[in-house]
Parts: sequence; structure tokens; C-alpha cells
Amino acid sequence: MNNNLKALMTGTFAVAAAAITFVACQKGDVHNNETTALKVYLTDHPADYDQVLVNITTVEAKVDTGKGTCKDDRHGSRPEAFDHHGDDHRSRKDEFGFWQTLNFKPGSYDLLTLRNGVDTLIATGTVTGTIRKIRIGVSSVTVVKNGVSYPVVLSADLQNFIYVHVHSKELDRGSDSSKVWVDFDVSRSIIEQNGKFYLRPVLKPFNDRNFGGLEGSVTPTDAGVVVTAYGNTDTASAIPDKRGNYCIRGLDGGNYKVVFDANNGYIDTTINNVAVAAGRKTRLAAVVLKK
Repeated sequence: MNNNLKALMTGTFAVAAAAITFVACQKGDVHNNETTALKVYLTDHPADYDQVLVNITTVEAKVDTGKGTCKDDRHGSRPEAFDHHGDDHRSRKDEFGFWQTLNFKPGSYDLLTLRNGVDTLIATGTVTGTIRKIRIGVSSVTVVKNGVSYPVVLSADLQNFIYVHVHSKELDRGSDSSKVWVDFDVSRSIIEQNGKFYLRPVLKPFNDRNFGGLEGSVTPTDAGVVVTAYGNTDTASAIPDKRGNYCIRGLDGGNYKVVFDANNGYIDTTINNVAVAAGRKTRLAAVVLKK
């Protein structure tokens, strides 16, 4: 077992992974003067906790209405374009657009109830312009591990918001809607140090049309497996459900090495040269681990 995965299972590097899904329904492509019905969904990848509770207070969309920038994916998303507060943490409107509040039911969401492709609608709204970003207002995050609850410290620079940039490749442009899912990689976002937990969000937007996926099953279920797909430019993981089924979404097209990292005395297994293509899920043969 490699060091990162050992840390995941032991809790020295506290791990969970989740995904937040955003769906933007619209007619045609998004331009600066087009009206878009936006839906925001929440879904999850692997986790090494009993619960990961995120108390969400708002969901907002950054909308660009500039005629000269509506088709420029780089506008408002380049690090060099950020102001010294990290791009409009303290402003409702700037040269990159304005923040529009979406309809949303505030509450606490347990990311671990949303695993292996399951998602839930958390916000809706109608916007006019090009969607540049989504930001989620978070008042608190709590992890429950071995029955004990721990508060997660939000870094001061976040200003209690979690941000994700949205680019054209990440939008699934259908005849009447555009959709984007965003992977909230808690395996890198929640860090445990000296008994305390810290949130430094790492998010990746994707969609099932322009990105690929992997699915399959691994047994026995008491092996405590972590399934990780390693590619040239992309790495993602999943923890199988109680029946041993797993699903990894949002992968760039290419060849992957899939590692079944086992515990409890079971032997690790690796499958090499697994082809992943955009727009489809590659199903692997069932894996049976041995001691």
C-alpha cells in the first residue's frame, strides 16, 4: 500500500472525497445575453469517516454579461486576474461579472449519503449571462470519525465560501440544458494535523459527456479496499459500497492503472492499461481479492 493510501486508511491524512454537481439548463450555448435556468446538485466520492457534515448557507453563480468576454474561458479564472482578496471575496460585482444568489434550502448535508454516482438537487435559479463560477457559502464543516465529532477549521482566506470555476469543456451542452458536475476531493480538502481538521477545498468540474468513468465490483467487502485510478494527468479514487460496487467519474480520456489497495491481510491487486474514453463508463471485470 502506498504512503498516501496508508495515510488515508489510518487517518494521519484524514480522507474523504465528495462531489458537488451543478446543472445549468439553457437553450443553446451560453452567451452574455442568454437566460439560463441553473440547478445545483450534490454528490459524493470516497470517504474514511462516519459522516462529513457540511452546513451550507447559500449557493451563488458568478455571471459574466460582458460582450467581449462571454466566450473567453480564461476570463475571471486566471490566477493573475485575481484581486488580493482572491477575486471578489468582498465584492458582489467586479470586472469579471456579478454574483447572483440561487434559490436554496439551507441546511446540513452529509456527503457520505451521496456515494458512487448518487446526487441531490440543492439549488435552482435563472441567470442571464455566461456562468463563470459557483460559490457555496459554508458556515461549518464537521467530520465524525469512530463515533466522535470533530469541527473542521475553515481557512481565513475562504471567507466561508467554497469556489469552483466552470469552463466550456466542463459544460455538457444539450439541446435544452447544460450540465456540470464538480468533484469536491475531500481526500485533499480535509487535512488532519495534531488531532485537528482543516478545510482547504480542492474541486474539479466535469460532465459525463466530455469525461469518462470506471465502475465494477470488488470482494470480499471486509478487505477495506480503496480503488484508485492513476492516469498521466488525472488521479481519482472510490471506496466501494457495502456490496463491493464502486464508481469513479470525471476522468480525462486515456489509459489508467487501477489499483485495488486492500487492508485486513488481503493482497493488493493492480489492473494496467485500462482505457477510459469520454462519454462512457468502462466496466471492469469483478475483482476477488486473496490473502
